[in-house]
Amino acid sequence: MSNIITNFKLEQLGLNKMSISRLVHKNILANLGYGFYSEKPNTLVLDKDELMIKIDRLLCSFPIMPNRVIFSSISLNFCINQLISSTTYVVEVEKEYLQSVFQILKSNLNKVVLLKPAEEDKLNYWEPNAVYVVELFKRSPLNNNGTMTIEKLIVDLLFDNNIYSLYSGQDIDSAIDILCSKYSINYKTLFAYASRKGKKEELMQKIKKCIPLEILGILNC
Repeated sequence: MSNIITNFKLEQLGLNKMSISRLVHKNILANLGYGFYSEKPNTLVLDKDELMIKIDRLLCSFPIMPNRVIFSSISLNFCINQLISSTTYVVEVEKEYLQSVFQILKSNLNKVVLLKPAEEDKLNYWEPNAVYVVELFKRSPLNNNGTMTIEKLIVDLLFDNNIYSLYSGQDIDSAIDILCSKYSINYKTLFAYASRKGKKEELMQKIKKCIPLEILGILNC
């Protein structure tokens, strides 16, 4: 990875920890974890359509707004081979909000809304623009505005059945390669999230070729 920058190099340039933190906050630098940085973007940018915006507004109407992630299956059309035309939406919220979010979406959207659907439910009741309301995994890495981070997306693409089942295995491999080349990834955050899901070793094998050698050396210690 040619554009990797060490914490030591930044300090040689006269940047202290606070200055480096400000650059990361402004998205001028991306923290890769383990004392490494990059100038590639870290903030995941996925297009939002009208339904996603409407869902977000409905969730923002709660007296205490839940942590939430709203994902559309067509969001990754830019990096998969078989483009998806019939959209499925996945709305992740904390466990205590599941029932109330399900009810408000079911009442306000003229769509099929399924609560924690099993695979059989998806087969029997799915329609284009169906909405799945599922539990947000505890301590999921989110951006400050509640959107999905690149680290969460990569782990969930590989191991969360609600996301994984939207794509073919070959497309997921291609998407992971493109996402890793396009974005900076905080590998400390990535593997911490994978560890909480019990998938750290499996993740390592699946994305090993994408990990910078400097960080791979640390992870293999």
